[in-house]
Amino acid sequence: MRVLLHICCANCAISPIEKIREAGNEVVGYFFNPNIHPYQEYQKRLDALKQYLDKGGLKVIYRDEYLLEEFLRNVSHRVKERCQYCYSLRLEAAAQEAKHKGFDAFSTTLLESGHQNHALIKETGERVAKEIGIPFYYEDFRQGWKRGVEVSKAMGLYRQQYCGCIYSEKERFLKENKMSNDKVQMSNKVQSSNEIKNSNERVFDLEERTGRFGEMIIEFVKTLERNEINRPLIGQLVDAGTSVGANYMEADGAESKKDFRHKIAICKKEAKETKHWLRMIRKANPHKAAECQRLWQEAHELALIFSSIILAKKS
Repeated sequence: MRVLLHICCANCAISPIEKIREAGNEVVGYFFNPNIHPYQEYQKRLDALKQYLDKGGLKVIYRDEYLLEEFLRNVSHRVKERCQYCYSLRLEAAAQEAKHKGFDAFSTTLLESGHQNHALIKETGERVAKEIGIPFYYEDFRQGWKRGVEVSKAMGLYRQQYCGCIYSEKERFLKENKMSNDKVQMSNKVQSSNEIKNSNERVFDLEERTGRFGEMIIEFVKTLERNEINRPLIGQLVDAGTSVGANYMEADGAESKKDFRHKIAICKKEAKETKHWLRMIRKANPHKAAECQRLWQEAHELALIFSSIILAKKS
């Protein structure tokens, strides 16, 4: 079955894409979100989606229209009911596109978020399906929300702080101001600053990131004592940790999609194996626990990224 998946943002797309693929279906993305304001925010979310899909190879139909005036004209007199209009606008567009392009069904990544009105989205999708004459592919994607967060953080993707429209942005600030005192505000600023710093330090270029990871493994093992237990563990760790980047270089130059998926699968395997050897070294060297955990986390995030690429590449 071919499913046209309306995508609201990269973060919410990760789990639904994987779930639809796992069910044996073909999925194509559809980006149409005139509800996202201001324009800088709209562009950030669009760029993040393209960043995520750059390695996955998923085909996306972009309806890149910033219809701010039209959106405000339709909701300014019914602000409390704006979500109904917002869901209908985007799902109707997705359904019409799906029917026009000959898809078997349409769906939406809005079903992944725990912050949305899930029941209303489902109801709207089913209503639109009847009106336009194409099935609505429903699945409760919320169970994959945690994995979506893990993968998006591992990739360093932009993560929005509010739903999309200027009304939700206003509500976010009002809520924060009501709940915060000076002490909490200061704490939040420090936390936000650290999150931004950590996000900026992420390297999404996998060639560079996997290369750096191998270098980190080499520098780490130089600090380990050479004894009867460590020697074989060090050899295994170096083999696995440095081969992640080597295999990614091969994948980047793959001659076919099948070859690419095969080599990315090897990258994932080596990253997971690296996690195992780091666990063993941590057990044998308790005083190195912090360094092992830092490297283990990077190996874990790389494995998540490779897993996501493999699923996105399936067709």
